Amino acid sequence: MVNFPAPVGGTPFPIDFAPSLTFAVLYGALVPLMVYRMFNRRSRSILLLGTFLFSTERIVIFALRAVQSRNESHRLSPGLTTYMQISFAIGFIGIANNIVNLVRCLLVNATYGPSTYGQSAAAASKGGLMEPPPLGTPDYPKARQWIRRGAWITSSSFIGAFVLGLVALSNYNKTFNDQQQADTTDLLRFISTVAALVLTTVLVKATVLGKYFLPRICNRAVLVTLTMTTLICIIAIYRLTVMGQRTTSLEMVGPLDTTGAKAAFYIFHVLPEWLAALVLFGGNTRQTFGAGMFGDYRLRDETEAQKQKRETKEAEKAKQRMLDMSQSDITAI
Repeated sequence: MVNFPAPVGGTPFPIDFAPSLTFAVLYGALVPLMVYRMFNRRSRSILLLGTFLFSTERIVIFALRAVQSRNESHRLSPGLTTYMQISFAIGFIGIANNIVNLVRCLLVNATYGPSTYGQSAAAASKGGLMEPPPLGTPDYPKARQWIRRGAWITSSSFIGAFVLGLVALSNYNKTFNDQQQADTTDLLRFISTVAALVLTTVLVKATVLGKYFLPRICNRAVLVTLTMTTLICIIAIYRLTVMGQRTTSLEMVGPLDTTGAKAAFYIFHVLPEWLAALVLFGGNTRQTFGAGMFGDYRLRDETEAQKQKRETKEAEKAKQRMLDMSQSDITAI
Protein backbone atom coordinates (compact mmCIF):
# COMPACT_ATOMS: atom_id res chain seq x y z
CA MET A 1 0.00 0.00 0.00
CA VAL A 2 1.43 3.38 -1.08
CA ASN A 3 1.89 6.02 1.59
CA PHE A 4 1.50 9.22 -0.46
CA PRO A 5 1.51 12.94 0.52
CA ALA A 6 -1.84 13.97 1.97
CA PRO A 7 -3.51 16.65 -0.16
CA VAL A 8 -3.08 20.12 1.32
CA GLY A 9 -6.57 21.14 2.41
CA GLY A 10 -7.56 17.50 2.74
CA THR A 11 -10.17 15.65 0.71
CA PRO A 12 -13.26 17.83 0.10
CA PHE A 13 -15.78 16.21 2.45
CA PRO A 14 -19.24 17.71 3.27
CA ILE A 15 -17.61 19.89 5.94
CA ASP A 16 -15.88 21.79 3.12
CA PHE A 17 -19.10 22.90 1.43
CA ALA A 18 -19.80 26.07 3.46
CA PRO A 19 -16.23 27.49 3.51
CA SER A 20 -15.69 26.64 -0.18
CA LEU A 21 -18.90 28.39 -1.17
CA THR A 22 -18.00 31.34 1.06
CA PHE A 23 -14.65 31.88 -0.64
CA ALA A 24 -16.15 31.43 -4.10
CA VAL A 25 -18.52 34.28 -3.21
CA LEU A 26 -15.73 36.39 -1.66
CA TYR A 27 -13.59 36.09 -4.79
CA GLY A 28 -16.66 36.81 -6.90
CA ALA A 29 -17.19 39.99 -4.90
CA LEU A 30 -13.70 41.12 -5.92
CA VAL A 31 -14.50 40.90 -9.64
CA PRO A 32 -16.15 44.36 -10.02
CA LEU A 33 -13.26 45.97 -8.12
CA MET A 34 -10.65 44.11 -10.18
CA VAL A 35 -12.35 45.01 -13.46
CA TYR A 36 -12.47 48.66 -12.40
CA ARG A 37 -8.78 48.69 -11.50
CA MET A 38 -7.78 46.97 -14.73
CA PHE A 39 -9.78 49.25 -17.04
CA ASN A 40 -9.66 52.63 -15.28
CA ARG A 41 -6.82 54.57 -16.93
CA ARG A 42 -5.58 55.99 -13.63
CA SER A 43 -5.25 52.61 -11.92
CA ARG A 44 -4.70 50.00 -14.63
CA SER A 45 -1.32 48.34 -14.81
CA ILE A 46 -0.03 45.19 -16.45
CA LEU A 47 1.54 44.33 -13.09
CA LEU A 48 -1.94 43.53 -11.75
CA LEU A 49 -2.74 41.01 -14.47
CA GLY A 50 -1.27 37.95 -12.74
CA THR A 51 -3.24 38.45 -9.53
CA PHE A 52 -6.35 39.29 -11.58
CA LEU A 53 -6.13 35.91 -13.34
CA PHE A 54 -5.33 34.13 -10.07
CA SER A 55 -8.36 35.61 -8.30
CA THR A 56 -10.67 34.73 -11.20
CA GLU A 57 -9.36 31.16 -11.18
CA ARG A 58 -10.03 30.90 -7.45
CA ILE A 59 -13.76 31.36 -8.11
CA VAL A 60 -13.62 28.21 -10.24
CA ILE A 61 -11.47 26.35 -7.71
CA PHE A 62 -13.82 26.89 -4.78
CA ALA A 63 -16.95 26.29 -6.85
CA LEU A 64 -15.46 22.92 -7.85
CA ARG A 65 -14.45 22.20 -4.27
CA ALA A 66 -18.01 22.88 -3.13
CA VAL A 67 -19.29 20.43 -5.76
CA GLN A 68 -16.71 17.84 -4.69
CA SER A 69 -17.85 18.11 -1.09
CA ARG A 70 -21.35 17.01 -2.08
CA ASN A 71 -20.49 14.50 -4.82
CA GLU A 72 -18.38 11.41 -4.05
CA SER A 73 -17.37 10.66 -7.66
CA HIS A 74 -16.03 14.19 -8.09
CA ARG A 75 -14.49 14.12 -4.61
CA LEU A 76 -12.26 11.17 -5.49
CA SER A 77 -11.51 12.27 -9.06
CA PRO A 78 -7.71 11.96 -9.60
CA GLY A 79 -7.80 14.73 -12.22
CA LEU A 80 -9.66 17.25 -10.02
CA THR A 81 -7.52 16.37 -7.01
CA THR A 82 -4.33 16.94 -9.00
CA TYR A 83 -5.65 20.25 -10.37
CA MET A 84 -6.51 21.44 -6.85
CA GLN A 85 -3.07 20.56 -5.50
CA ILE A 86 -1.31 22.30 -8.38
CA SER A 87 -3.39 25.43 -7.89
CA PHE A 88 -2.82 25.61 -4.13
CA ALA A 89 0.92 24.92 -4.56
CA ILE A 90 1.68 27.62 -7.13
CA GLY A 91 -1.03 30.26 -6.66
CA PHE A 92 0.63 32.09 -3.78
CA ILE A 93 4.00 31.93 -5.55
CA GLY A 94 2.46 33.76 -8.51
CA ILE A 95 1.25 36.54 -6.21
CA ALA A 96 4.71 36.76 -4.62
CA ASN A 97 6.29 37.15 -8.05
CA ASN A 98 3.90 40.05 -8.76
CA ILE A 99 5.20 41.69 -5.58
CA VAL A 100 8.75 41.56 -6.99
CA ASN A 101 7.77 43.92 -9.80
CA LEU A 102 6.06 46.28 -7.37
CA VAL A 103 9.08 46.34 -5.05
CA ARG A 104 11.28 47.06 -8.07
CA CYS A 105 9.14 50.11 -8.87
CA LEU A 106 9.15 51.18 -5.23
CA LEU A 107 12.94 51.09 -4.92
CA VAL A 108 13.92 52.29 -8.39
CA ASN A 109 11.58 55.31 -8.25
CA ALA A 110 13.28 56.46 -5.06
CA THR A 111 16.72 56.59 -6.73
CA TYR A 112 15.96 59.19 -9.42
CA GLY A 113 17.18 62.74 -9.35
CA PRO A 114 15.54 65.74 -11.09
CA SER A 115 17.31 65.18 -14.41
CA THR A 116 16.40 61.49 -14.70
CA TYR A 117 12.95 61.37 -13.05
CA GLY A 118 11.13 61.82 -16.38
CA GLN A 119 12.07 58.30 -17.49
CA SER A 120 10.70 56.67 -14.32
CA ALA A 121 7.54 54.61 -14.02
CA ALA A 122 6.42 57.06 -11.32
CA ALA A 123 6.46 59.92 -13.85
CA ALA A 124 3.97 57.96 -15.96
CA SER A 125 1.68 57.48 -12.93
CA LYS A 126 -0.16 60.80 -13.03
CA GLY A 127 -1.60 61.59 -9.62
CA GLY A 128 0.79 59.17 -7.94
CA LEU A 129 1.99 59.50 -4.37
CA MET A 130 5.61 60.18 -5.33
CA GLU A 131 6.27 63.79 -6.29
CA PRO A 132 9.08 64.75 -8.71
CA PRO A 133 12.36 65.18 -6.82
CA PRO A 134 13.23 68.81 -6.00
CA LEU A 135 16.37 70.43 -7.34
CA GLY A 136 19.46 69.21 -5.56
CA THR A 137 18.10 65.71 -4.95
CA PRO A 138 20.95 63.22 -5.57
CA ASP A 139 20.67 60.67 -8.35
CA TYR A 140 21.71 57.03 -7.77
CA PRO A 141 22.25 55.33 -11.15
CA LYS A 142 24.39 52.50 -9.73
CA ALA A 143 21.76 51.72 -7.12
CA ARG A 144 19.12 51.50 -9.87
CA GLN A 145 21.34 49.10 -11.78
CA TRP A 146 21.78 46.79 -8.80
CA ILE A 147 18.10 46.95 -7.86
CA ARG A 148 17.12 45.92 -11.38
CA ARG A 149 19.60 43.07 -11.38
CA GLY A 150 18.42 41.89 -7.98
CA ALA A 151 14.77 42.08 -9.05
CA TRP A 152 15.54 40.07 -12.20
CA ILE A 153 17.33 37.36 -10.20
CA THR A 154 14.54 37.23 -7.60
CA SER A 155 11.79 37.07 -10.21
CA SER A 156 13.63 34.33 -12.13
CA SER A 157 14.03 32.38 -8.89
CA PHE A 158 10.30 32.71 -8.12
CA ILE A 159 9.56 31.39 -11.61
CA GLY A 160 11.86 28.47 -10.84
CA ALA A 161 9.95 27.74 -7.62
CA PHE A 162 6.68 28.07 -9.53
CA VAL A 163 7.80 25.58 -12.22
CA LEU A 164 9.14 23.19 -9.59
CA GLY A 165 5.81 23.19 -7.77
CA LEU A 166 3.99 22.71 -11.07
CA VAL A 167 6.18 19.75 -12.04
CA ALA A 168 5.91 18.20 -8.57
CA LEU A 169 2.12 18.29 -8.39
CA SER A 170 1.37 17.58 -12.05
CA ASN A 171 2.10 13.94 -11.21
CA TYR A 172 0.13 13.95 -7.96
CA ASN A 173 -2.39 11.38 -9.19
CA LYS A 174 0.49 8.98 -9.91
CA THR A 175 1.54 9.05 -6.26
CA PHE A 176 -1.51 6.98 -5.34
CA ASN A 177 0.07 3.84 -6.79
CA ASP A 178 3.81 4.59 -6.98
CA GLN A 179 5.82 4.99 -3.79
CA GLN A 180 8.87 6.39 -5.59
CA GLN A 181 6.72 9.01 -7.34
CA ALA A 182 5.07 9.81 -4.01
CA ASP A 183 8.44 10.46 -2.37
CA THR A 184 9.67 12.55 -5.33
CA THR A 185 6.52 14.68 -5.33
CA ASP A 186 6.83 15.21 -1.59
CA LEU A 187 10.45 16.37 -1.91
CA LEU A 188 9.89 18.68 -4.88
CA ARG A 189 6.88 20.47 -3.43
CA PHE A 190 8.81 20.94 -0.18
CA ILE A 191 11.75 22.53 -2.04
CA SER A 192 9.36 24.74 -4.03
CA THR A 193 7.68 26.05 -0.89
CA VAL A 194 10.96 26.61 0.97
CA ALA A 195 12.31 28.55 -2.01
CA ALA A 196 9.18 30.72 -2.12
CA LEU A 197 9.46 31.46 1.61
CA VAL A 198 13.15 32.38 1.38
CA LEU A 199 12.59 34.61 -1.65
CA THR A 200 9.70 36.38 0.07
CA THR A 201 11.93 37.18 3.05
CA VAL A 202 14.40 38.64 0.52
CA LEU A 203 11.63 41.02 -0.60
CA VAL A 204 11.00 41.99 3.02
CA LYS A 205 14.69 42.70 3.58
CA ALA A 206 14.96 44.72 0.36
CA THR A 207 11.93 46.81 1.33
CA VAL A 208 13.23 47.49 4.85
CA LEU A 209 16.68 48.45 3.53
CA GLY A 210 15.03 50.76 1.00
CA LYS A 211 13.04 52.38 3.78
CA TYR A 212 16.23 53.23 5.69
CA PHE A 213 18.58 54.12 2.84
CA LEU A 214 16.30 55.78 0.25
CA PRO A 215 14.77 58.93 1.79
CA ARG A 216 12.26 59.46 -1.05
CA ILE A 217 10.70 56.01 -0.78
CA CYS A 218 6.89 55.93 -0.51
CA ASN A 219 5.94 54.94 3.04
CA ARG A 220 2.47 53.79 2.07
CA ALA A 221 3.91 51.46 -0.56
CA VAL A 222 6.34 50.10 2.04
CA LEU A 223 3.40 49.29 4.33
CA VAL A 224 1.47 47.60 1.50
CA THR A 225 4.54 45.55 0.55
CA LEU A 226 5.17 44.38 4.10
CA THR A 227 1.50 43.47 4.51
CA MET A 228 1.44 41.38 1.35
CA THR A 229 4.76 39.65 2.02
CA THR A 230 3.61 38.79 5.55
CA LEU A 231 0.50 37.14 4.09
CA ILE A 232 2.63 35.14 1.63
CA CYS A 233 4.95 34.02 4.44
CA ILE A 234 1.95 32.81 6.48
CA ILE A 235 0.86 30.62 3.57
CA ALA A 236 4.34 29.18 3.01
CA ILE A 237 4.87 28.44 6.72
CA TYR A 238 1.46 26.77 6.94
CA ARG A 239 2.27 24.57 3.94
CA LEU A 240 5.62 23.54 5.41
CA THR A 241 3.83 22.65 8.64
CA VAL A 242 1.33 20.26 7.04
CA MET A 243 3.17 18.86 4.01
CA GLY A 244 4.81 16.14 6.07
CA GLN A 245 1.43 14.44 6.56
CA ARG A 246 0.72 11.31 4.52
CA THR A 247 -2.23 9.07 3.80
CA THR A 248 -3.00 5.79 2.03
CA SER A 249 -6.37 6.75 0.55
CA LEU A 250 -8.40 9.82 -0.37
CA GLU A 251 -11.54 8.06 0.87
CA MET A 252 -10.46 7.71 4.47
CA VAL A 253 -10.44 10.60 6.94
CA GLY A 254 -6.78 11.54 6.96
CA PRO A 255 -4.67 13.81 9.18
CA LEU A 256 -5.70 16.93 7.21
CA ASP A 257 -9.42 16.10 7.20
CA THR A 258 -10.26 16.82 10.85
CA THR A 259 -12.30 19.90 11.74
CA GLY A 260 -9.26 21.63 13.21
CA ALA A 261 -7.10 20.82 10.18
CA LYS A 262 -9.77 22.12 7.80
CA ALA A 263 -10.13 25.34 9.81
CA ALA A 264 -6.35 25.84 9.72
CA PHE A 265 -6.32 25.39 5.94
CA TYR A 266 -8.96 28.04 5.33
CA ILE A 267 -7.50 30.46 7.91
CA PHE A 268 -3.78 30.16 7.12
CA HIS A 269 -3.78 29.28 3.41
CA VAL A 270 -6.98 30.43 1.73
CA LEU A 271 -7.76 33.60 3.71
CA PRO A 272 -4.27 35.16 3.30
CA GLU A 273 -4.50 34.64 -0.48
CA TRP A 274 -7.82 36.47 -0.59
CA LEU A 275 -6.55 39.24 1.66
CA ALA A 276 -3.48 39.70 -0.57
CA ALA A 277 -5.74 40.14 -3.59
CA LEU A 278 -7.93 42.57 -1.64
CA VAL A 279 -4.91 44.65 -0.59
CA LEU A 280 -3.63 44.76 -4.15
CA PHE A 281 -6.92 45.80 -5.74
CA GLY A 282 -8.42 47.67 -2.79
CA GLY A 283 -6.08 50.62 -3.30
CA ASN A 284 -4.72 52.27 -6.41
CA THR A 285 -1.57 50.15 -6.69
CA ARG A 286 -0.43 51.96 -9.83
CA GLN A 287 -0.28 55.29 -8.00
CA THR A 288 0.87 53.91 -4.65
CA PHE A 289 3.94 52.24 -6.17
CA GLY A 290 4.39 54.67 -9.06
CA ALA A 291 4.13 51.65 -11.35
CA GLY A 292 2.68 53.22 -14.47
CA MET A 293 1.21 50.90 -17.06
CA PHE A 294 4.21 48.61 -17.45
CA GLY A 295 6.23 49.06 -14.26
CA ASP A 296 9.98 49.61 -14.35
CA TYR A 297 10.66 47.74 -17.57
CA ARG A 298 14.01 49.35 -18.39
CA LEU A 299 17.17 47.24 -18.42
CA ARG A 300 19.25 50.40 -18.02
CA ASP A 301 18.82 54.18 -17.94
CA GLU A 302 17.94 55.87 -21.20
CA THR A 303 20.65 57.42 -23.36
CA GLU A 304 20.72 61.13 -24.17
CA ALA A 305 19.22 60.43 -27.62
CA GLN A 306 16.42 58.38 -26.04
CA LYS A 307 15.80 61.16 -23.52
CA GLN A 308 15.46 63.78 -26.28
CA LYS A 309 13.10 61.52 -28.22
CA ARG A 310 10.92 60.96 -25.13
CA GLU A 311 10.79 64.65 -24.28
CA THR A 312 9.84 65.51 -27.87
CA LYS A 313 6.95 63.04 -27.77
CA GLU A 314 5.80 64.37 -24.40
CA ALA A 315 5.88 67.94 -25.73
CA GLU A 316 3.82 66.93 -28.78
CA LYS A 317 1.25 65.18 -26.58
CA ALA A 318 1.02 68.22 -24.29
CA LYS A 319 0.54 70.48 -27.32
CA GLN A 320 -2.20 68.21 -28.67
CA ARG A 321 -3.98 68.23 -25.31
CA MET A 322 -3.91 72.03 -25.29
CA LEU A 323 -5.38 72.11 -28.81
CA ASP A 324 -8.12 69.65 -27.83
CA MET A 325 -8.98 71.78 -24.79
CA SER A 326 -9.09 74.94 -26.89
CA GLN A 327 -11.41 73.30 -29.42
CA SER A 328 -13.65 72.12 -26.60
CA ASP A 329 -13.86 75.67 -25.21
CA ILE A 330 -14.73 77.06 -28.65
CA THR A 331 -17.43 74.40 -29.13
CA ALA A 332 -18.89 75.21 -25.72
CA ILE A 333 -19.14 78.91 -26.62
